[in-house]
Amino acid sequence: MQKIFLVLFGIVCLLTGCTSTKAETEPVMNKMISDEGAESYSDESTGEESIGSPEESSSQVLVVYVCGAVSEPGVYELSFGSRINDAVIAAGGFSDEADTTYVNLAAEISDGAKLRIPTLEETEEIKGKGNVLSEDFNSFDKTGHDVDVKSVNYELININSATEEELKTLPGIGDSIAARIVKYRQQNGKFNSIEDIMKISGIKDKLFSKIKEYITV
Repeated sequence: MQKIFLVLFGIVCLLTGCTSTKAETEPVMNKMISDEGAESYSDESTGEESIGSPEESSSQVLVVYVCGAVSEPGVYELSFGSRINDAVIAAGGFSDEADTTYVNLAAEISDGAKLRIPTLEETEEIKGKGNVLSEDFNSFDKTGHDVDVKSVNYELININSATEEELKTLPGIGDSIAARIVKYRQQNGKFNSIEDIMKISGIKDKLFSKIKEYITV
C-alpha cells in the first residue's frame, strides 16, 4: 500500500514538474519572438524612412525675352548660367536678316533679360549715319538686363520736341522727312502717340517699324 502511494506521488510530481517547466518556458520563447519581430519591424521602418525622404532639390531657371532678328521671338526658360548663344538657339536661331557677328554670343545672360538681335540693315544704317557702334553692345547690360541697339546707341527721341538734326539720327529719317515732321508740328500741334508720325508723308509701316523703338511723345 505504501509502495502504491509512493508511485502515485511520483507520477503527480512528474506531471506537476512538466507543467511548470512548460509554463516557464513558453513566455521566454514568446518574448524572444516578440523581441525579434520588434527589431525586424524597426529595421524595416528605418529603411522605409530613408527611402521615403529623398533630398529636395530645385533647379534654377532663367526667364528671358528674345526678340528682333530671330526665327521664333518669345519668352523662354533657360538653365542657370546660360549664355546669349543658348537664348538665340532657344528662339530658333538667327533669322536671315540678322547681324550674326554683332552680339557676343559667349556673354552670360541674366534672369528677366530682354535680348534683341539687330538686323544687318539696322547696323549698317547706324554706321551710315556716322554713329560709332559701342563695344558695350557686345557685353551684357547687367543693369538694364537688355541687349538692344537702342539701349546703347540711342536715347529715345521725343518727336514732339526734337529738332531736325535730332530726328535725322533715327534710322531711315533724312533731311526731307525730318523737315516734314517739324512742319507738321507747327501746323497741327503735338503728336498724341508715336503712331501719329505715320501721318507724315514718307513714313509708312516699314519705316515706322524701324523707328518705333527709338521714339516717344
